[in-house]
Amino acid sequence: MIDVEVLYEQKIIEYAQLQQLYKLQLAYVMRKKIHFSIVLIEYKEEFPISYQQFYDQLKGRLRDSDFAYMHSEKQYIVLLLTISKTAEAQSFIQRIQHVFTKDNIPIDSVISEVANDAHSLDEVLAISESALLYQENKGQAPIIVKDFLARSKVIIKVSIIENNRITQSIFTNLFQHLSIDNVQLDIQTFSDGLQFIESDWYRSAHSHIVVLNDILPKKTGLEVLDYLRALPNEQKYIILFCSSRVSEDAQLYCFEHGADAYIVRPFNLKIVEKQIKNYLRRLN
Repeated sequence: MIDVEVLYEQKIIEYAQLQQLYKLQLAYVMRKKIHFSIVLIEYKEEFPISYQQFYDQLKGRLRDSDFAYMHSEKQYIVLLLTISKTAEAQSFIQRIQHVFTKDNIPIDSVISEVANDAHSLDEVLAISESALLYQENKGQAPIIVKDFLARSKVIIKVSIIENNRITQSIFTNLFQHLSIDNVQLDIQTFSDGLQFIESDWYRSAHSHIVVLNDILPKKTGLEVLDYLRALPNEQKYIILFCSSRVSEDAQLYCFEHGADAYIVRPFNLKIVEKQIKNYLRRLN
């Protein structure tokens, strides 16, 4: 494992470290939807400074959270700009260009904004390098590569904890037929709260919608509700509590214990569907 804090201080990284940092950024993309950019900047023999000096100047202008890698064979610098979209990368290139304007030497560069985890660092660099080599308007403006901007599907888990087979089937069909852009629903059904708790289904880092009946054979809905809200990562759960109890006290009790919605039986399916779609869009 890399010591990111040490790398933050020294800014000097080897290619293996660059690969690990890239994978770390991919994890942020998936968990927090934070984009980052890979930038290639070409060194030219006509620059009034050496390749090493050029690298040192770039490195010295990076933010604390960014990294620079000096390619030893092809004489271009690879920048990993965290929490940066294309616009931020372009601003950085413009600032660097000012350093060289007095010598009338344009900087050739390629910006690849990464918004999904579908591509390896080698693939990003290969496409970026190809764009740099075949750049038609040398020095005019950074080349923008858009190959890595498609958003990955967000996986959201769904647990339907319901011992009534008909109701369980109704909710299963509802989720199976929902269509939300960039969302993939992984659905699992449970006939009891204890069966759900003893499973490993809810232990992943994915956002999770739980449809929870109040009356269950071995562990009640309220017990499951309390159990989930006591977990360290309880904020990932959206809990829809289903009950035939219509009293204000029953509903207040559930909300006080962490329910996100209280669905009274018999429920209006269209209204429930609208509620679920709103939650899914919020998670996405």
